[in-house]
Parts: sequence; C-alpha cells; structure tokens
Amino acid sequence: MKFLVTGSAGFIGFHVARRLLDDGHSVVGFDGLTPYYDVALKKRRHAMLEQSAGFTPIVGQLADTGALARAGELARPDVIVHLAAQAGVRHSFENPGAYIESNVTGSWNVLALATRLQPGHLLLASTSSVYGASDLVPFAESDPADHPLSIYAATKKAMEAMGHAHAHLHAIPTTVFRLFTVYGPWGRPDMALFKFTSAILANRPIEVYGQGRMERDLTYIDDLVEAVIRLIDKPPTPGKPVSTPGAQDTLSPAAPYRIVNIGSGRPVDLPALIAELENALGVQAVRNLLPLQPGDMRATHASPALLEALTGFRPKTSLTDGVRAFVEWYHETYPV
Repeated sequence: MKFLVTGSAGFIGFHVARRLLDDGHSVVGFDGLTPYYDVALKKRRHAMLEQSAGFTPIVGQLADTGALARAGELARPDVIVHLAAQAGVRHSFENPGAYIESNVTGSWNVLALATRLQPGHLLLASTSSVYGASDLVPFAESDPADHPLSIYAATKKAMEAMGHAHAHLHAIPTTVFRLFTVYGPWGRPDMALFKFTSAILANRPIEVYGQGRMERDLTYIDDLVEAVIRLIDKPPTPGKPVSTPGAQDTLSPAAPYRIVNIGSGRPVDLPALIAELENALGVQAVRNLLPLQPGDMRATHASPALLEALTGFRPKTSLTDGVRAFVEWYHETYPV
C-alpha cells in the first residue's frame, strides 16, 4: 500500500513509518524539522528511513500548502497518517500561536488535502490531554472531553471536531487515536524519561512535578505502533459498530468516524518510573520535588477496551522492559 505520514521525523512518526517500510509498503514522509527540540535527532531519524528504497522525504511546514500538495501528489496514498503537530503542554503557555498554526490550521490543511486525494482511511493523532479536568477514570472515549487544561489540549480537541465534520461532509473514513504518554528509543528530549536520564547521568537533580504524586498511563512505542498498524485495517464503517461487552464504540451516527484510546490501562506513578530508571541506570537520582504545573493533569488512565475490541490488541510491554530498552538506546546514542 501507499502511505503519506506527516511528522515522519518525529518520535512516533519515525517509528510508524519504519514499521510500514519493514512491512513492504511505500511511504512519503512529510516533516517540517522544526527546532522545538534537537533538529539533529530528527535528521538522524529521517536518515534511517531513507535507507529504505520505499521512503521519500518531503521537508515542509503544515502551513505550506504547496509543499503538502507535492507530498500528496507524490504519495497518492491509500492511507494518510497525520502525526505532525506542535507538541508539549508547557510550551503551549509560552507560544500558543504555534499550536494554533500547526494543530488547527495545519491539521485543516491535511484534511483539505485528503478531500482532494480521497484516501481509503485517514488517521489523526490526538492526545489523552483532551480529557483535561475529567474525574472519570479510566478515561473512555465516550466520556465528555469538554474541559481541556492547556492550549495544546484545546487545539487537539479542535482537530478532532474538524475531523468529524470533514468525515461527515466528504465521507472519508477517519480514525482519531488518543495517545497516552508514549516512550521508548528515539524518544523526545522534552519528555520526562529522556530528561530524567540525561540529568541523572550528568549528576543533576531531576525535577519531579506534582510532588511526585502524578500518574501516567505509559505506552511503549512498539505497542503504540502495533496498535496504529492494526487500526489502519479497521476504517470506520457507518452502521457497523463493534459489539463487545465492556467496550462502547464511538462510531459516529453521522459520519465514518471513530475515536480510539491507545494506552495500556495501567497507570504508573512517578516514583515507580524513577525507580525503574534508577535500576536500569545503576544510579540513584537526586529529586527536586516541585508543585503541579499549570495545565498538567494529575493522572491519566486509559480504557483500552475499544482498542482491544477492534483489533484484538492492547499495549503489553512491561515498564521494566520498556525503560531498559530506552536506557540501552540512550547509552548507544549519547555515549559518555
């Protein structure tokens, strides 16, 4: 099959594109190589993908509709996987305009491109942050997500709403998948596991927000990729919801559109994550306990019931194995 993957030099986009290439598909990757974090890391990811004859990179911003159109024409995709976004909760307080431009306007440009290309399936990456102030746990896709706590979350919720309207108007099967704190090799330097590892190995204190009482439903990258690959083959079909006890389908009554969580359903508190990291590194961390930051959710907890009903899969990698794999990659990539 032919794929267009936006955000292909990003953490998740790189892994998704690599899996598609390994499975024998062709991929046109679109990425802006923005300097939100280390551009050299992004270029290394793209360079690895370029070792496959099936991969073609296009560098451009989502706001550049000409570059996006060239990528679309080159790909002529059966499937579009839209992973490009301005990420990061805290950065959205400093530069909210970047989130509007990328996650709202940029995502609309991808939807407009899909109108012209008519792929068989359009997949849009969203986030667990859309659940915001919800106190219903575990988070189910059918729960209200009307109280975002950050501009980042609000822009992702806006993308979801635009995706539904677009699916209704143009009958393009669309799946939104909400990600829950993805981690693993080639991860983002602004994420906690990467920052903790870097600080511990440099003998610096680690900054532990929420006084260490935060919980996250951590998802190992290989599990996330497996879930996305399986969802590709499950485009929403109007009038054909899944019927499995314990799983409430989010198939829209007005469009070929569905929302699916991708998370393990096993939240981990920060002390447990830090302990696993200390064991993997063989070094004890010095903790600097800080209050919960504005926009941060105290806990995230996915219900993976719908994902499992649709695909027969739920994330399964243990925290011990996932953290050790990350540490092994970190040592190889950033040798002391």
